Amino acid sequence: MRNPISGSVRAAAEAIETALSRAVSRASAGYRSTGAGLRTAAGHLRVTDTRTALTIGGGAALSGVALYNLLDEEEYEKQPRTGTAEDAVRVNKWWNSLTPQEQKSLLAEDPERIGNLNGIPVEVRNAANQRVMNADIRRVEDVATTKGVPVDAIEKDPKEYGLTADDITRYHNAINVRAGLEQYSGSNKADPGRYPQVPYPTYLYVYQPLAFGGKGRAAISIGDPDTAPNTAVVVPGASQSVRASDASDKGWFDVQGEQAQNLYVESNRADPDHPTAVVAWMGYDSPTDGITAVLSGDPTAERKGGNLLAEDVDGLWATHQGPSHLTVVGYSAGAIVTADAAAASQLHANDVVLLGPVSTDEARSAADFHLDRGHVYVGSASNDLNAYAGHAWLGGPDPAGQEFGATRIKAEAPESYSSPIDYSVQAHLHYFTAGSESLYATGLIASGNADRLGPDNMLAEHKEVYPFWPDDDPEEDRTSIQDNHYHGSQ
Repeated sequence: MRNPISGSVRAAAEAIETALSRAVSRASAGYRSTGAGLRTAAGHLRVTDTRTALTIGGGAALSGVALYNLLDEEEYEKQPRTGTAEDAVRVNKWWNSLTPQEQKSLLAEDPERIGNLNGIPVEVRNAANQRVMNADIRRVEDVATTKGVPVDAIEKDPKEYGLTADDITRYHNAINVRAGLEQYSGSNKADPGRYPQVPYPTYLYVYQPLAFGGKGRAAISIGDPDTAPNTAVVVPGASQSVRASDASDKGWFDVQGEQAQNLYVESNRADPDHPTAVVAWMGYDSPTDGITAVLSGDPTAERKGGNLLAEDVDGLWATHQGPSHLTVVGYSAGAIVTADAAAASQLHANDVVLLGPVSTDEARSAADFHLDRGHVYVGSASNDLNAYAGHAWLGGPDPAGQEFGATRIKAEAPESYSSPIDYSVQAHLHYFTAGSESLYATGLIASGNADRLGPDNMLAEHKEVYPFWPDDDPEEDRTSIQDNHYHGSQ
């Protein structure tokens, strides 16, 4: 627990409140004067720790801008869904009414449409999508073989070899998706063990290589979500796509493949008798630059992504055989997509886990998720710089706070993930790390064993959220955090 709030901190807080009150009356003059006043107020701090000074100083400036943005708030786009849960059910009934020969003919005639049609069984979609993916690879490599030139030469001038720029885009994204399928099949390098047995079965649930201006849209499932009693859908953060992951051109499935694979391993070890399939869902137009996206405050991409997520999850429900427990795990900016899918796009999920959420946009409380007797869980490390800065800039409720109504799970990182200012970008990247508290707890939830969170000591206290001065986070007091949390059956 932090030291009691000193007189200097109170004075700073009062000055901040005064600056904000004045800002309301002169908001039209712009946020620069507001921010300057707030920074000056924060400068009144004299005797306090570095983290508190940073939080109040940085939070003050950010809050001034956030207030100005609120007063001059733009109404961002809210697009309606293009498909409904009923549509997916109708498609499934139609497909099952066909004869095996009719199904085979449709698969051969139009694999790209069949492979991305919600309501078609996962195994069929996988066959269709892998057929298209392999054709995208062969189209370029066959020309390279015939012409006796390297693929690089064709990429530089596809027209010279009778190909198009779209052919090259499809080729790159197909290569990245194929690499993802291979990586997800195991073995888990971060946490090898005897269970689950390798190779892990993989299914290409979505494959649209030209989507989002060539960034691509795809989803790979580890395990069969049509038959597994439990399914978890992992929604990634910003700066990710099929084509690229941060500064790499290998794509999210390859560069950050451990997120879905680690969750698959821990969920299945948590309950081997009730398998869990994990869908790595690179299904939305993730902002290329996460920092720029947060600074802009424009949630349009995430809201559109929420529609797509809800529709693809509808497809999973429509084709599932028997009882099912479905969890959506939204990480970082993916938490915005998940929250918007639940609050505004009729996402049908049993449970939701938000890891390192930078905002929940249209979901102002856990009740806005409209879960069917399920729960919203949040894992937020006390020193997660991205989550802290995102909330300070974008505003809105903190899901780790008591008033939001979510259940908080432990998600702290070892001391090595800290920094001189305590807040750390590395802490934001830690949630899916093998052995971490957050992965262990998320594995329990995804496998339908959330009732074990308490007995396994994986529940965390909520933050005490105060306006304009640092939150009181009991998780900050815990020490000797280690990544040694593993479920059995290794």
